Amino acid sequence: MAALALSDLDRLRESVRVEFKLAAGRNGLGQLPEAIWESYSAFANTQGGEIILGVREHEGQFSIQGIAQPEPLVQQIWQILEDRSRISCNLLGPRDVQIVALADKKLIRIHVPEATKTQKPIFLGSSPFGGTYFRVGDADMRASHRQVNRLLRESKHLTPPES
Repeated sequence: MAALALSDLDRLRESVRVEFKLAAGRNGLGQLPEAIWESYSAFANTQGGEIILGVREHEGQFSIQGIAQPEPLVQQIWQILEDRSRISCNLLGPRDVQIVALADKKLIRIHVPEATKTQKPIFLGSSPFGGTYFRVGDADMRASHRQVNRLLRESKHLTPPES
């Protein structure tokens, strides 16, 4: 389990490259929030970023909540990333999903790299239309039909011809 520096506590803010989610679940032991996948798509289609699970937001202030049992959530993350009916492409490698310690609590850090032009759009569900997101400031925004078409054109344009 990797450790974050305590100085990171002072800098808890969402941004174009950072998204926090609570992930406590009803029983307090941990549950993946469905909205992490919108952030995954948004970061992949924009400039990459970090999703940190186990942080509570209240009135614009963030605090470390932790996740009591993060291991099952990590397993679930990998299962969902490999399910093409849920996510169009898994961009992550073993080092991109980590259980980290901060303030004696366990968090999950998900590093999402930016997808290559040939991989974009990264989308949720079975169609890029309605399931593609971009990161704008500290928010995940659904891509318009026009934006998705542009990504598809760029991706097809860069795909090498079949032999």
